[in-house]
Order: sequence, then structure tokens, then C-alpha cells
Amino acid sequence: MITVQTILAAIDLSDLSPTVMAYAASLATAWQAHLLVAHVVHDLSYFTGIYLADTPLPELQQRLENEAHERLLSLCQTTLGEHTPYETLIVTGRPVPEIRSLMQQRRVDCLVIGAHSMDKPEHQLFGSTADRLINQSPYPIFVIPPRRDSDFVSHG
Repeated sequence: MITVQTILAAIDLSDLSPTVMAYAASLATAWQAHLLVAHVVHDLSYFTGIYLADTPLPELQQRLENEAHERLLSLCQTTLGEHTPYETLIVTGRPVPEIRSLMQQRRVDCLVIGAHSMDKPEHQLFGSTADRLINQSPYPIFVIPPRRDSDFVSHG
């Protein structure tokens, strides 16, 4: 029998995030698993030497991390409330390596992540984070597809 003890919900703070959270919470409840909710803030140090502005990169990085932390906590409070125990994590880096690292370090048994449509040029060129994780991960991944307007058409 397979036992799922830890679930990681990788949240990008997009419009799809509440749906990803709802699925992750349902799985955590059904499997009585610990729920980790993580967001990866892009590391701005990659832009050293290219970025020119009034705000130094380390200060801007700190602002992004603080804002992400506040938004993630708010999302968890509104979607999970007190019914689902969870732990939040904010990490800085590139999404795919950071999510893979978290899965290894925290011994995650299942990943829940949202997918985006391929209408973004960067997804067409490089693939999405979900695509790359599916191709590189030995762990089960529960992918929430993007919503389309046609998904909400009444059939009655």
C-alpha cells in the first residue's frame, strides 16, 4: 500500500492558485498528509549588471520576498482556513530546481501544481514549470489544468 505523508503545493500566486490549493487541501485531508505550500521568488541576482534603477537589487529582492510571503499567507488563510493544517515556505531561485530541491529535502510524496496554457511565448519556447517537473521528477505530480471560458458554460 502506498502511503502519502507529505504533499507539496507549488503556488505561483496566479489566478489558478486557489484551485491548486483546493485540490492540495482535499488530497491532504483524504490522505491525512502534511501539506507544504511553497512559492518560489525569482532570484534577481541573475540581473546584476543589466538592471539599472533607483532601487538596489538586494532591496528589491527583499520586497518581492516579503510581498510573496504576505500574498501566500493570505491565500492560505482564505482557501484553507483552520480546517487544513499547513506550512508555508518562500524560497528564492529558479522554480524547477527549487521545487525539486524542496521535494528531496522535505521528503515530499506528491506534488500539486498548476499548469498554464501554451499561449505565452516563453512556454512555447521553453515549456512550462509543470512540463519540466513532469519530465524530470520521479515523484507523482497532480497537475491542475488552466481554466478556459468554455469550462464554465452552463449545460442546462
